[in-house]
Amino acid sequence: MPLARTQLALKKLLPDRIFEWLYQSATAGYYAKQGVADCVYYHTPRIDDDKWVAKELTSYVRPYTMVGRGGLIATHEVVKRVEEEELEGCLVECGVARGGCAALMLMTSWVARRLKASPDSTVDDGTTKEAWLFDSFEGLPEPTTDDGALQKPQGKDKSSWDLAKGYCLGTQEEVENLLFNQFAFSRNKVHLVKGWFQDTLPEYRERVGDIAVLRIDGDWYESTKCCLENLYDNVVDGGYVILDDYALVGCRKAVDEFFAGRGMDTPAVVLDGRGGGWFRNNTGKVATP
Repeated sequence: MPLARTQLALKKLLPDRIFEWLYQSATAGYYAKQGVADCVYYHTPRIDDDKWVAKELTSYVRPYTMVGRGGLIATHEVVKRVEEEELEGCLVECGVARGGCAALMLMTSWVARRLKASPDSTVDDGTTKEAWLFDSFEGLPEPTTDDGALQKPQGKDKSSWDLAKGYCLGTQEEVENLLFNQFAFSRNKVHLVKGWFQDTLPEYRERVGDIAVLRIDGDWYESTKCCLENLYDNVVDGGYVILDDYALVGCRKAVDEFFAGRGMDTPAVVLDGRGGGWFRNNTGKVATP
């Protein structure tokens, strides 16, 4: 959902019918523009090896994710950096939906390790980082007033981008089929945990242990806050936190409040160009795009 803060202001100022028309027009224009940009990106040859790999891997998962191109590229880049820097810790995603972004993280880990491996080495369970994937597998929970003004769902398909209770839906069976059958990742390395964050994260955070990449894609204020409160301290020195919904009012508020509660400034977030972003755990290193 683009320009969430602007939407909130206009919602208060304009009559409902005018706001609804403006919202529909702006949204249609935004997605049309993104569609053209995506078409150009995925159909333009890439000479640079890193950019070619990013394009190929993100193209594989596009049918299985609601994350836009910028978010996919950013996720690929972060996991690639983790492997290049040989950071300890696992991959964690809170908000799995249909599983495409989780598959991208695991593929990026696998490719990075294979590129560093000797030619005669064999593929085994050690060729990807361990991953923990948390989701209700029932769609989004109910938003709160901290999430600002939100539109009613525009379609009946709950696996769509609509932000409402029950939407952004992916089932556990769907994700398991994608990860373990279509992409053949090991069940010994990938752990799916079903349930609401407030129930599962306190129970599993010690089992998860060190985290190299914490990807938070829960949309709402309460979900983002719960993920940070339970898992941020597990992120290793120099590890990465991806905030898929940083442009949303509730997500940003949760991030700001979390760090303010610790007497810290919110880290400088590297934006991905489509509403999300990422930052590194506090190490004194400067995050660069």
